[in-house]
Amino acid sequence: MLDLHCHLLPNIDDGAKDLETSIKMLGIAQKNNTKAIVATPHVIEGDWLPAWEQIVESCHLLKQEGRKFGLEIPIYPGGEVAIHRDILDIVNGPGPYCINSGRYMLVELPAMEIPGFTEEFFFSLQARGITPILAHPERHPVLAKDPEIIVEWIRRGVLTQVNGASIMGRMGERPMKMAELLLSRNMVHCIGSDAHSARNRNPDLTKAAEKIVALIGIDKARQVLTSNPQKIIDSQDVEVFEIQQPNKKVGIFQKLLGKIGM
Repeated sequence: MLDLHCHLLPNIDDGAKDLETSIKMLGIAQKNNTKAIVATPHVIEGDWLPAWEQIVESCHLLKQEGRKFGLEIPIYPGGEVAIHRDILDIVNGPGPYCINSGRYMLVELPAMEIPGFTEEFFFSLQARGITPILAHPERHPVLAKDPEIIVEWIRRGVLTQVNGASIMGRMGERPMKMAELLLSRNMVHCIGSDAHSARNRNPDLTKAAEKIVALIGIDKARQVLTSNPQKIIDSQDVEVFEIQQPNKKVGIFQKLLGKIGM
């Protein structure tokens, strides 16, 4: 499996606090059969806005240090880009802040709202040759109330990434049920650990991968865990399954989501 969302670069954002932590995170990932990691530090206008060159160089240095400890796992540069109009001033097309400098970009909504310009933001990226990948939609309270918003975005070419911790219920029951709902409707295209440390939020995706296989079967799980992520890293077209219509079980999930924390 491949991890498309990880905060393992040292001293860039609220992820790994130092090189020692980064090495420990790499070790956990390699031990648990992760075959590649995309480093996605926060890219937030006015807060965390690392230079793209800094991200690329940090990936290179971390790979070098990792080899000293027998860690050969590939690390690709990327970013978790906050949806903000000002970011469009520095992103002109595939390259900076995109996954492996390619044509896919991991983007993040504000924690509690969906800005009115969100669809305009997505369209602006697409017009510049960049495919947005929405980070952890299962955690968002507005989307939990109305998952059909995500359906419309996917139909317009947006992809989604779900967190392993959400799938396993470590972020609470609502994100877990939402992750299960999205998986059951073919609305998940890749996963990530969203790891920030070597302790509680670490890069071990093993149990999440096992649960995905149990929920959607080995063939679809292989797409989510391996095939799609590799194509994203390589800037190739991703296979998007037909979105399933809600059934009675999904309807129960949606009612539960409405009751949990709403």
